[in-house]
Amino acid sequence: MTEKHVAVLLADGFEEGEAVVFIDIMRRLDIKVTVLSCMETTALNTYFETRITADDILKNCYDTMYDAVMMPGGPKGTDNLSANPMVIDFLKRHINEDKYICALCSSGAKVLAAHQLLGLHYYTTGAGLDKKFDDGQFLDQKVVVDGQFISGKGLGVSFEFAFTVAKYLLVDNQEKVDWQASHIYFDHWPLLSET
Repeated sequence: MTEKHVAVLLADGFEEGEAVVFIDIMRRLDIKVTVLSCMETTALNTYFETRITADDILKNCYDTMYDAVMMPGGPKGTDNLSANPMVIDFLKRHINEDKYICALCSSGAKVLAAHQLLGLHYYTTGAGLDKKFDDGQFLDQKVVVDGQFISGKGLGVSFEFAFTVAKYLLVDNQEKVDWQASHIYFDHWPLLSET
């Protein structure tokens, strides 16, 4: 089985809880994670001013193709991602190659919908942000999977979101996903509202 590789895109102001839970679950399942700063430095400031260091900066890894790209929320973080043309081009290239695009909380609306990247795909997002954009079709669910797009509503569903992404990446090893999910997440798995 080929090792799966996920890029996590972070910018100053990102929601650290969402990012750290996702990274933790991926690495527990032996999915390779590269944490990419979308700023000029790997040293990042989070939504609640926790200092976190990325593995590299996006500019250095721009030409790498990943199996999935994940973005957490955080008001300032998603503003910074959305304002970065390199981030949008990186996402478009992965969309065109049919890779998974995984958006948690406000990143679904403020990055994907704001740049017309969803089209007719269903998605979820937090804080009523879907009303600000006419791209995509909003579903009021914890986690929504529509083709290559996997989205989660916010911090409170970080575990469900991460295990759902893992389920799609590790399609040939569902036992591993299920074991870890039941081991650390108990009776919340499998996700009942999954589409």
